[in-house]
Amino acid sequence: MLELVRDELAELFQGTAERFGHEIVSMEIATDHVHLFVEADPKWSPAEIAKQFKGYSGRTILKHHPEIKQRYFWRSGLWKDGYYVGTTGAVSEDVVRRYIEETEH
Repeated sequence: MLELVRDELAELFQGTAERFGHEIVSMEIATDHVHLFVEADPKWSPAEIAKQFKGYSGRTILKHHPEIKQRYFWRSGLWKDGYYVGTTGAVSEDVVRRYIEETEH
């Protein structure tokens, strides 16, 4: 379903990153989920960063595309409540970037 709004979603994520001072190192938008590799100031917790990206993008996409909400989400938001956060402490940035950009999701 996300392939229907892939370009708009990428722009929304980029705008969110700029607004909060984050840098998107790598991004992959699959049909049903997104992988973001984000460099952020440590003043932001992972939960806050996830909320920033998911909140604005979800509201905006469903506002601009009500047909998507009717067809796919019946009274729910674009994103599920959960998210995964990992750091590059255990693996290199190159490994994370390669995973996001080269792995079929």
